[in-house]
Amino acid sequence: MLLSEQLKEKLRKEFMPLKNLKIFSNANAINSKIAFIKSLDKGIRGTCSMILDFFECRVNTDGSKDNYMIVYASQSNIADELGFTREYISHCINRMAESSICPFIKVRQGLNKSNYYIMETKKKLVNLLKQIFHAQQEELKAKNQEKQQQKKKEYKKSNSNEKFSTFNNFEQRTYDFEDLEKKLLSWTD
Repeated sequence: MLLSEQLKEKLRKEFMPLKNLKIFSNANAINSKIAFIKSLDKGIRGTCSMILDFFECRVNTDGSKDNYMIVYASQSNIADELGFTREYISHCINRMAESSICPFIKVRQGLNKSNYYIMETKKKLVNLLKQIFHAQQEELKAKNQEKQQQKKKEYKKSNSNEKFSTFNNFEQRTYDFEDLEKKLLSWTD
């Protein structure tokens, strides 16, 4: 099995827990989000979904930066944006962080400092998608090189038996040039 196919199988196993829904959006598996939301209590599902969407909108996706896949947002900012109290947002985030399939890691910095959230699931998913892309590129290169080698072999095989010009592969005509010259110049003897 090709490397890209193995990686795709890994992607299906890890990020597609709902077999009937196979949608990816913004490099985030929607069905893994749905599976996570379904694992929470019914009373906080909607708010938790909005919080995850908030994180998705504000995550840093620039791979060259040190804060790659990290969300810096205070609970009061989230509460103001979503229209809830800070205490309710704190309760929802704590309940989400308790789950074993939580898509982020909550990092507490201390008093009077904002928490930040590492989008670990998205980071793994993006890295896996990059690996699949690179594996497909390498497989395509190998396939193209194989085709070129095959064409070279066919060309050498076809030309190794006979060496002739492909443009002038006909027999030359023979003329009596003196006779031809006389006819063209209308000379008579």
